[in-house]
Amino acid sequence: MVEVCSVNDNLDAQMRAYFKEFASHIEQSSVVKLKDHCSMQYGYTETATNEPVGSKFLRITDIAQPYIDWSVVPYCPITEENHKKYVLSEGDIVIARTGATVGVAKMLGAHIPDAVFASFLVRIKPNDEDYKYYFGLMITSPEFLDFVQTNAGGSAQPQANPPLLGEYEISIPDKQTLSIFNSRILCFLNAIESNEREISKLNEAKVAMIEMLSSH
Repeated sequence: MVEVCSVNDNLDAQMRAYFKEFASHIEQSSVVKLKDHCSMQYGYTETATNEPVGSKFLRITDIAQPYIDWSVVPYCPITEENHKKYVLSEGDIVIARTGATVGVAKMLGAHIPDAVFASFLVRIKPNDEDYKYYFGLMITSPEFLDFVQTNAGGSAQPQANPPLLGEYEISIPDKQTLSIFNSRILCFLNAIESNEREISKLNEAKVAMIEMLSSH
């Protein structure tokens, strides 16, 4: 499992190095604010449960890990109407909007279970789906995290709301250049997600073995 984690760390580092190089060649005249190209939404308010009573319920604690281990993410009851409003899909970016991990973000992969996101998260979706990987890597970058943590306000603990997040400035590429970027990034993302699923399977097997041994 350590070896798989190390491989993913290397893949992620390579992917982000490519992204940084790609972004450095975009014309400065194309700088825009996040709020003008993305929608932002607070999550669903409900109590999490380990009983499979509805959809998986993604919380801050789940995204504050090196990767999202869906096997340990709890569930929550939810109506069909609310499910449509809060259901997560590939390329969605979720950000912790409060607490010690404010600004920590994850971009969701293609192989996610039926899941909704909790109220202490903000979901960001690009208005143009073609840009989801580009925005995802930008929002999960150390630079974005630094921006949020530097500017997050709040008397008791830091708070990052959509108006603050929306002020972040980025340079966006044209569609022709973006097509090449997406094809290369997708190769990295597929490999990383495949390894993460393998890690989850190993964790599940470990838990099952411990439970079996403890029952004897």
